[in-house]
Amino acid sequence: MGKKSIPAGALAGTAKGGIMRQLQVPEPYKVVIGKIPEIEPAENEVQVEIAYCGICGSDVHAYKGKHPFVPTPAYPGHEGSGIVLKLGKGAEKTGLKVGDRVTFEPNLNCGTCYNCRKGLYNICLNLKVMGCQMTERTKGMMADKFVAPANKVVKIPKDMSLKKAAMTEPLAVGLHAVRRSGIKVGDHVVVLGAGTIGLSCLQFAKLAGANVLMSADFLPSRLEVAKKLGATHVVDLSKEKGVAEYLAKNPQIMGEEGVDIVFECVGVEGSMNESIKITRKGGTIMVLGVFGDEVNHFNAAWVQDREFNILGSLMYTWRDITDTVDAIYKNKVNVDAMITNVVDLDDGAKGFEMLDKQAKDNIKILVKVSGKE
Repeated sequence: MGKKSIPAGALAGTAKGGIMRQLQVPEPYKVVIGKIPEIEPAENEVQVEIAYCGICGSDVHAYKGKHPFVPTPAYPGHEGSGIVLKLGKGAEKTGLKVGDRVTFEPNLNCGTCYNCRKGLYNICLNLKVMGCQMTERTKGMMADKFVAPANKVVKIPKDMSLKKAAMTEPLAVGLHAVRRSGIKVGDHVVVLGAGTIGLSCLQFAKLAGANVLMSADFLPSRLEVAKKLGATHVVDLSKEKGVAEYLAKNPQIMGEEGVDIVFECVGVEGSMNESIKITRKGGTIMVLGVFGDEVNHFNAAWVQDREFNILGSLMYTWRDITDTVDAIYKNKVNVDAMITNVVDLDDGAKGFEMLDKQAKDNIKILVKVSGKE
């Protein structure tokens, strides 16, 4: 693994002091640990010493050169946690102090477009994401230090684990989708995909009162975790032809009510069409999967005939983030079962390789930067 930095656009701002490490993906399937100047926080910014940062499925898509919105060179990392080191001028107005333990709301919105004015800033027309759409001052959190706007830094309880706090961002994706689905107590739910996002949806659907909660995946090891996290039924797609066929053979599971909500957390054509097959008339399909390829064959006739509600779900809002922090802190959700490996920053390439080549053995891999608790 190389030790060089990417020369693409030197970091802007006031670079002072020392040199820090940063994980970079200069081209598909290549990870280097670059050395870049430390960045001082500007006005209304905060500098955070990163403790842990999760490798997101979106990061892996970018690593493979298949993310539709994140080209290489990439500077991944938006699932971070850490300790506040420095405050830029004005940042103290947020109530943050040096030494605070924090996580992040990494969506960067313009605040002025139509959606932002309506309060839908997670779908800002000019949306950027820290560690995804590269900006000069908010490259990825897989680095010794990270500078972020103060209003995107989220204080967590003093005694909350920073390792667990690094799971806030992906869990909040699930919470936002569950809220957006309009789930009701007693609903019958199917979650397609038992990766981090699928298991996040699963846990919050359980908290919301889902009666039947089915998880489907090709990896039996992930389904075992789904059971621990509250799935009432699991479907091993390495053995079954599909959820629709499995339910046809086992009609007693959903009964006459059928499937109220499907959370599509895979992002491939097959799972999208499976969602169409299994949702009851008038039911809801929540699309969370990141589709690296276009869906060319889709049974749109059933969408009209069965009056499906097909909804996309992107990221989260501040409330989703803070409520997720609370859920993790109070052990309403289990993140330990989802963390399958931790790698040091200097071995960051190993983490990406494991999620690419050893997916069956991993759900969430964290990159340990300082590892402070």
